[in-house]
Amino acid sequence: MSAADRRERGAAIVAEQVCRRHPPDIVAVDDVSLSIERGEFVVLTGPSGSGKTSLLSLIGGLDRPTSGRVLIDGTPLDEIPSDRYHREVVGFVFQHHNLLGHLPARGNVEIPLIGAGIGRRERRERAEALLREVGLGHRVNALSSTLSGGERQRVAVARALANDPRLLLADEPTGALDSESAERVLDLLEDARERRGATLLVVTYDPLLGDRADRLLHLRDGRLVDEPDRPYLRAATQQPQG
Repeated sequence: MSAADRRERGAAIVAEQVCRRHPPDIVAVDDVSLSIERGEFVVLTGPSGSGKTSLLSLIGGLDRPTSGRVLIDGTPLDEIPSDRYHREVVGFVFQHHNLLGHLPARGNVEIPLIGAGIGRRERRERAEALLREVGLGHRVNALSSTLSGGERQRVAVARALANDPRLLLADEPTGALDSESAERVLDLLEDARERRGATLLVVTYDPLLGDRADRLLHLRDGRLVDEPDRPYLRAATQQPQG
């Protein structure tokens, strides 16, 4: 998909003086304003505890700001019904994939399609096609609890793409993976942007993602800051998995 096509389909994000405070006196996001264009690939980075995941949750509609507002395609997020936003606009990839271990790979990918009211046969066909797309066509019936870390994350990417989102949000999608698995997941995320036109916003420490992005945003203490160029570091506590 061309850059012009991505700009046509992807979701545009604007945050206006967004704050998120938790009682008694924790400030997770502090007066953040930003704009992300349709089809853009933006990486959000910063030290642990800087508010990256909190900001992603506000943009993803998983939390609400204490003050300020988030707009999606010019519409305030709090005016968009939550179920419609999550069904038609946004998809998530989390660091720890959040799969249901008692379901096969296909069943996990089908979950958002059930919420969208897709019939059983179409759900099955679409889930299997997505798993083939992420290189897991041979694992459609495998319980997610039996998959490797890299395979589980690829299932999570397929699930995030199930409803063909215009905005794809990822929170440390490669943080628990070995380098080979991380590269494969990065390729899948970039492919989603290139082929589907999705706007891509990723929270990460991973230098591979920073190198691929159109733009980097840096958070510290809940605020956007200017940051000199320097290598990213994976968190010392992260244990890569295959």
